Amino acid sequence: MSASTPDPRPGTRHAGPEETVLYALQFLTGEQAAGLTHHFEHCAECLRELALVEGDLAACAFSVELHSPPALARQRLRTQVARENRLSAQPALAAFGRNGSILAPPEDEQPNRGRALTLLGWLGWILAVGLAVAGAMFYQQDAAQSAQLGAQSSELARLNADAAHAHQLLDALADPDAERITLTAKPPAKAQPLGRVTYNRVNGSLIFLADDLDPLVAGKVYELWLIPSDGRNPIPAAVFHPDNHGNASVILPGLPPGVPARDFAVTVEDEGGAQTPTLPYVLAGS
Repeated sequence: MSASTPDPRPGTRHAGPEETVLYALQFLTGEQAAGLTHHFEHCAECLRELALVEGDLAACAFSVELHSPPALARQRLRTQVARENRLSAQPALAAFGRNGSILAPPEDEQPNRGRALTLLGWLGWILAVGLAVAGAMFYQQDAAQSAQLGAQSSELARLNADAAHAHQLLDALADPDAERITLTAKPPAKAQPLGRVTYNRVNGSLIFLADDLDPLVAGKVYELWLIPSDGRNPIPAAVFHPDNHGNASVILPGLPPGVPARDFAVTVEDEGGAQTPTLPYVLAGS
């Protein structure tokens, strides 16, 4: 900036090169930043210098999404700049704007080693922040994709389990070696409840369907029993509740394999079931 250029207002001075760079980097605060803002609004020459500096900074980080540094880092940088201003009459920041672009310095300029290192350090800090932001964005995208893949894998596993259970049910119903037993009420009740059992003792698969069961009082459940033909105690198969129409089912309750069946029976038990049947049987059959 020429020394003969008049100030835009009496009693004011032009912005120095160091102040212009610090202002462009938004490192100035308070009255100093407010004063420079007012000066740039009235001084065309200083405003052009500010535009050159901002253009140089933008060119250095054209592919980086910049974020404000932490407050502690900003304060440390201000302290360092203040210390360098006291040690050097012409800091490296003066190379911005007035003496040409930082990307293409004049050939006849021989920059001081210390100033060049300071400038490179600042530019390295800016690029490091940009790389950190880009890395965080990639990490977030990768985490979101991993969560989506995990949800899809869980859903696929659930569908496979449902399909396997359906195949198991069809195999149990169509098994030619399965025994088929009809259970009737003893003595006959008004609604004549009826139960049907499909049982394969080789693998222990059992399917029980019932119709017209009487509703239960609170705290009571129906329980299905397998009564072995080899003299063992009755084996509890499952507890169940009928729906509002008296219908109920027990599907593949997980009985031990290899148990020969003499009878099947249904009793009324307390909530949670019992380990020995409570007579009389509501349904029974063989």
